[in-house]
Amino acid sequence: MSRPVHNPGSWPRLMRAETAAAYVDERSVDAFRRAIPSLYPEPLTIKGKGERWLRDDLDAAIDRMTGRTKSTASPPFDAASVL
Repeated sequence: MSRPVHNPGSWPRLMRAETAAAYVDERSVDAFRRAIPSLYPEPLTIKGKGERWLRDDLDAAIDRMTGRTKSTASPPFDAASVL
């Protein structure tokens, strides 16, 4: 059975499937898992913890899906460049 996902209020760097599914706004954990590895990365297996996803890996997957890369994003504003 598919369980709904929820936003925990803050996004940890290392996420369980439920949190990762909410982070990428999937309808359910099952939908998130079905999209592995075509859209989302394989999980890391951490001894004693089980499967976990890194927020950076999920961000990279989103960037690939949308055609964005870190180099095409606007650089952070640097006041020194104005002076």
